[in-house]
Amino acid sequence: NRESSEAVRLLEQFLRAGMEPEEALRTLAGALALQGEETGSFTTIDLLRLDLFSGNASVYKFGAAPTYVKKGNTVTRVTSATLPAGLAPGGGSVPDLSRFQLGPGDCVLMVTDGVAGTGGDVWLRERLRSFDGASPKDIARILIDESTRRGGGEDDRTAILLRMDKREDKR
Repeated sequence: NRESSEAVRLLEQFLRAGMEPEEALRTLAGALALQGEETGSFTTIDLLRLDLFSGNASVYKFGAAPTYVKKGNTVTRVTSATLPAGLAPGGGSVPDLSRFQLGPGDCVLMVTDGVAGTGGDVWLRERLRSFDGASPKDIARILIDESTRRGGGEDDRTAILLRMDKREDKR
């Protein structure tokens, strides 16, 4: 928890300083690799970059659980083949990068591996596919509760759901 919090703090500082996400993540991975050589620690990283005006989205991953993108009734799974930050020798790794376009009604679900689990995720994709868009908070809670009932182990469980809505002009 402490190492993850520190990684988030550093990443936020890099991004607020104006670094592009890929550069910030490479720098962070290098720092975590140096720390990992001493402590044996590592951190998974899952970062969503979204332009709210154009709908252009990018997901950057270092060993993180899948991200799910819902467009209409189709759910796409975005995965990572890159090792968690801090595990690659020399810290020279780059994050996996997936780009996609979002429109009104589309959703992005980011979960920890405690929710995604080690077994199949068909149940999770089906729950997201049938989500009517009414309450992102409620579906996130349902996914966490169901993953607990499915015996996802002792790992942490976090789910964040973003739903794109069309901006109403209030002039």
